[in-house]
Parts: sequence; structure tokens; C-alpha cells
Amino acid sequence: MLRREGDRRQDVHNPSTEWSTSDVPLGDRTDAWESVLSTSYREWQVPHRLPATFYAHVKQHDFAGAEIVETVCDPCMGQRTAGHVRHDDELYVGVQLTTAGRERFRIGDAGVEVASGDVVVWTTGQAVEFEVLERLHKVTLMIPWSVMRERLPERKQPPTGGKIESRMGVGSLLAVHLLALSNEIATLDESVQGSVNRSTLELLGIALSGQQPCATFDASVAMLRRVQDFILQHLHEDDLNPTRIAEANHISLRYLHMLFQRSDMTVSGWILDRRLHACKQALMDPAYNRQRISEIAFRWGFNSTSHFCRAFREKYGASPGDVRRTVGAGPADELA
Repeated sequence: MLRREGDRRQDVHNPSTEWSTSDVPLGDRTDAWESVLSTSYREWQVPHRLPATFYAHVKQHDFAGAEIVETVCDPCMGQRTAGHVRHDDELYVGVQLTTAGRERFRIGDAGVEVASGDVVVWTTGQAVEFEVLERLHKVTLMIPWSVMRERLPERKQPPTGGKIESRMGVGSLLAVHLLALSNEIATLDESVQGSVNRSTLELLGIALSGQQPCATFDASVAMLRRVQDFILQHLHEDDLNPTRIAEANHISLRYLHMLFQRSDMTVSGWILDRRLHACKQALMDPAYNRQRISEIAFRWGFNSTSHFCRAFREKYGASPGDVRRTVGAGPADELA
């Protein structure tokens, strides 16, 4: 399992989870590696047993609704099948920068090989296979499509899999940004992560479009992102409501509701969706094992356990307790 710890550098603000094969018995490394891949990149399977000499190290950071995953691993293979795609309840976009080594991807029907300096995009909505050809060092930004769509409302569909030109232009800026982000994410205070996340996604959106943005500036898009950042920073507060949000951002309540017409949700619906997502992540995180379901719900702004459980089941098709039992997490009396 990934273990949670603070980065050892000074002025630590952002906890990380870390895992290494060095902590796993030789005979358990294949199963452990498959489990860590699935924790970090959604569900995967490892089709072949790994040699006793196999080495891997994974470090994962929360990033304002997304995740930064840094991986070093020896040659191996992995598959995300059509069955995995069907059973996944949330679509993610992966943006990978390779900093050393070589890896071959098959994304849908297309094949691509990446080496140091290459940036490749894939989504969990496609069948994907990978083969690490030599010891690999990579940094991956894992973004829920729901977050990407909200931050980039002009993008109506998830990106298609494949390489981004990273030797020049905006793609080169994106590669440098991802590398810097992986180096500094542990030191970023939560108060600035939302803004950095927004800048990262804007840069990614430009790189995906393959062209420079228009010179015009859409003030309503910028305000929507500012409001969403405010909501994410105050998501745990049970008095968060449209009136307070409008006042804090110096806009009218009517204008606030108009901003959210760009998305498929109301203001209150977006708050509920983000709270449910945060609770689900916590329910599956070993770091919250000692907290009861009600404590997690209250931690993320719910003030009624019954309301939380109803909303959770409606969104995910399973109760909070069911989700905990699938990963064996939580207090013993809740797993009975």
C-alpha cells in the first residue's frame, strides 16, 4: 500500500504518499505493483509475473482536485482493458512527461513510443497497454475529466490519446512546467494550489489545441475559475452557500448563477459534487482508516450523515460503507 508521509524538505505544506518494492517481500511484488498502479492511475492489471530483481518507486501528491504521480520502474507491462473501462465510475485524463528511459504505449488502436522529454496524453476511457523497455522515470498529472471540463469550459470532449509536441513551442513549456511542478509540489501551500492547478490546466489546454489562444479575454470564464477556486478552498465549511460565495467574490447572486450556466450543474450542485468526490477519496485512503464515515462527511462540509449517505449512493450507486469494504479500510466495527 502507498504510505502517507510529509516530504522531508523544510517548509512542508503538502503531504505525499510513497511506495517502494524495497518494502515488499519478493514473492508479493507482482500483486503489490498491480495494486499500486491501480491506486495511482485507476485500475490496471499486470499480465506477467515480475522478476525478483524488479524495482519500482512511486510518490503521489494531491493537487487541488488532481494528482501528481512520480514513478521510477524497471521494465514491465500493464494493461487497462475494456472491462476496466466499463467498470470505472469516473473518467480521468493522464498527462505523462518521461524524464528518463523508454516506454511503448498502445492507446486504443494507435501505438506510440516515448523517450526522455516526450509528453503523452491518455484517458481512462480508452483501453491502454504499456510496455516499459528500459528503466523509466516519469511524472504524470492525473486529472478528473469533470475538473478539466469545469476549468476549461471551451473543451467539450476529452482529449484523444497520443503525443504532444514537446521539443518546441507550448508543448515545450508544458514539459518544463510538469517537471518543475513535480519538484515543488510538496512545498506548495494549499492556499495557492488552486491557482497553480488552474494555470497548469490552461497551459495544457493550449498545448492540446495545437495553436496559440485568441487575443480576446473572456472575463466570465476567468471569474468562474476564480469562484471555483474559492469553493475548493472552503469546501470543508458547512456554511458555504451561494450567498456567501457571491459576497466573498464581490459579485451579485444573479451573476454567480449565470456563471454556472456554462456547466451542467448549479452552484449548489457543483459544491455537492466536489464534496462527494472528496469524501470518496478519503473513504478509499488508508490515511483516514481511523475516522468514521460520519466524521469524514462532516470534515467535508456535510451536516447530516443520512443526507450524505443518500447523495453518495445516488451519485456512485453504492453506499459509503460499501466503498470502504471494497478496499478494507475504516474502523473494524464499520467493516463488520
